Amino acid sequence: MDTNIKILAIALVAISIAVAPSLLVNKSVYAAYYCADEMGKSNAWIEGCKQGWYDHDHCKSYNPGTGEVAKGYKVGWNKGECKSTPHYCTEYSGKSQSWIQGCKQGWWDHDHCWGYSPGSGDYAKGYSVGWSKGHCK
Repeated sequence: MDTNIKILAIALVAISIAVAPSLLVNKSVYAAYYCADEMGKSNAWIEGCKQGWYDHDHCKSYNPGTGEVAKGYKVGWNKGECKSTPHYCTEYSGKSQSWIQGCKQGWWDHDHCWGYSPGSGDYAKGYSVGWSKGHCK
């Protein structure tokens, strides 16, 4: 019986090693395939789609451009997902440190299902923006 368990354990390890790389595929690869697989779309649309996905995944601001690029960008943006509060909150130019800290804290509080507690002033304004980006699960 012990031999069967050992063989099973070895088999599970071997399968895990074989499958692990496919589980670690970068989202940008998905974006490349997803965007390129859209039938009848122009190269500009495909590039816009990839860029929108990348921008959202990297918490960059929404910047679609024009024409076909903008149409693809919107689709890609909707597939992406920003999950990095420091990058998102610090990308707002001209915001005070208090605002940035409020943004980060609001996002963290919402992600961790804490109550809405914005404080006051600039901090509260940033907190509100961060809160809107967080998701209680």
